Amino acid sequence: MRNDHDFSKRFLPAVCGAVFLALSAPWAGAHTASGVAPEDVAAAHSADLTTARLENTIGTRCALGDGVPQNYSLAAHWFNKAALHGYAKAEYNLGMQYYFGQGVNKDEAKAAYWWEKAAAQGIPAAQYNLGNLYFLGQGVPQDYGKAGLWWRKAAALGNVQASRNLATLAQVHPEYREVAAVREKTVAAP
Repeated sequence: MRNDHDFSKRFLPAVCGAVFLALSAPWAGAHTASGVAPEDVAAAHSADLTTARLENTIGTRCALGDGVPQNYSLAAHWFNKAALHGYAKAEYNLGMQYYFGQGVNKDEAKAAYWWEKAAAQGIPAAQYNLGNLYFLGQGVPQDYGKAGLWWRKAAALGNVQASRNLATLAQVHPEYREVAAVREKTVAAP
């Protein structure tokens, strides 16, 4: 009789590999009129972009247990592979893994690192989360100016909670009410 642990070690990679192949076809038509989704503009080569998308999708499936047994470690592995291609969604997802300690050791500084990479590429959820980290001083030095800058970017892209956080910041610290004041008080604007 097989040891359950040995079975999982052999079974999970095989299942995720099968998911990789099964997901290849649906992604072929998932483009905007320009041929590339807005969050996909960071990848330099189309082959890297296709690979990164698939790696991120496999990671998502593993994290959610969608069609495969839920496995956060395996999800983090796939998100990392996609993030190394510069794929913004994977950078965001890897930041989530580090923030919550799912499949990796909880590390707010690494979450901030990955969210900053995704935020710089225009992912509103990463901008919002990064603003929260700066506001609270989690994984980064507390900096209300940087929090305000990231929340403004997220709000400009439609993140409603970022707008609410900006209003709260203005109430708690009126000196951060105006955009110009936020820029002046931030040493190195992102």
